Amino acid sequence: MIIVAVDDKQINNKVIELDIQEYMEDKNIFAYKFIEVGSGEDAIELHEKVQPDIIFLDIMMPRVSGLDVLKAIRANKTLKQPLIVMVTALNDEAIRYEAKSLGADGYIAKPFDNQEIIKVLDDYFKKNDIETIDQPKDEDEFFDFEEDGDDFFDFDDEEDSIGIQKEMMEEFNKSHKKVSSRDFLQEYETIEYMLEDLEEIEADVYEIIDDLEEENLQTSIDNINETLYRYAHFLNSFLEFQELSTSINLLARLIEKKNFSQTEAKKKAIVAEFIKSILNDLVNWKNHVFVEQDAVDVFYLNASLLNSCIQLENILKEI
Repeated sequence: MIIVAVDDKQINNKVIELDIQEYMEDKNIFAYKFIEVGSGEDAIELHEKVQPDIIFLDIMMPRVSGLDVLKAIRANKTLKQPLIVMVTALNDEAIRYEAKSLGADGYIAKPFDNQEIIKVLDDYFKKNDIETIDQPKDEDEFFDFEEDGDDFFDFDDEEDSIGIQKEMMEEFNKSHKKVSSRDFLQEYETIEYMLEDLEEIEADVYEIIDDLEEENLQTSIDNINETLYRYAHFLNSFLEFQELSTSINLLARLIEKKNFSQTEAKKKAIVAEFIKSILNDLVNWKNHVFVEQDAVDVFYLNASLLNSCIQLENILKEI
């Protein structure tokens, strides 16, 4: 079984890969291969070479879009036709209808959660009699997911995740010009209600920053993750910060999976210091950009935050 993810943003392919990996491990399925490509041209070429079973296909890509890839694959009747699920941040009924009319089997909107990936795989296995799954079958073969629920992403200890996030950081910082908070906020005139969620947890954030040590790291995990998830949710409200939101989500899921009870004190102390640094940067960023509105560059902290996330993930791999 071959599964392909196609997106010019590698971090999005990584999210899909890790959700698939967890699903396959839960089902004790090991006879599969995951391949990711970063362009529409490569996706068409890959289909001709390996004829995959499932393709997760981003719509918005430069040069050759996901819809163009979909057309090319469906037009080639001599090759095996995969299950194709369109993936996009667009919430456009016209695009959704066009994708379906061109032969897409499904559509999921970013940010998606692992339940949507599970549904895609369950549907595929059921239709191909690979495995019996106790779940009602949809009458309409075009399965459609809405953007509801919490924005959770799976994360595991894949070796190449660090490199991918470094590339994401470099691409993100290259693609954004220096913008002051006042100029940035002109695009978001009703920001007050969006800040309420962060203000509710601000006391807890400061408590974590002040009190977190290696001794109470394990018992503080729930509060740490709740804080990270809520910051990630806030960041995801802005198109400009979706990459950073995804990175923080991934970090939270990795922390959530760790048991620090048997970890040596020195490593726990390092983890605690990184967590406090990341939370402190998030608090400062929020205050300077949205409260005091005195930031001369709203994207300045991206490099610092992403670098801290990368370093902490690298440490957590060894625990």
